[in-house]
Amino acid sequence: MDTQNIAGKTKVLIIEDEPALRDIYSTKLKIDGFEVLEATDGVEGFEAAIQQSPAIVLLDVVLPIKDGFEVLKDLKANPKTRGIPVVILSNLGQGYEVKRGMALGAATFLTKANLTPVQIVEEVRKVLGKLEKERGKASA
Repeated sequence: MDTQNIAGKTKVLIIEDEPALRDIYSTKLKIDGFEVLEATDGVEGFEAAIQQSPAIVLLDVVLPIKDGFEVLKDLKANPKTRGIPVVILSNLGQGYEVKRGMALGAATFLTKANLTPVQIVEEVRKVLGKLEKERGKASA
């Protein structure tokens, strides 16, 4: 899976329909050296994941056209995207929603209202670091 662009930056796909939030997350990730791809609905986000092969996906749950749970299910069912870690980033945070997201294959479930953009970038790095460790063990 190609998760790097020519400049060597790690690609992060943000699937978020709220422009202000998308801009805040995108700006902070870019400042921290990531290449950022953006999608505003579930269908666009799924297509971007297939076409762009990001290293990680930040996925809102409440999205137009196709909700985040459907997108996550589709990402995990597709051989080209199933290995991409997905971080659910939502204002939904009830126990059953978290369980559903994790059961569908999310790497973690974060509640937007509880985290700053700095903390979100830290979570992205944590998930990517864990993935690299797992890949290292698998190739050893």
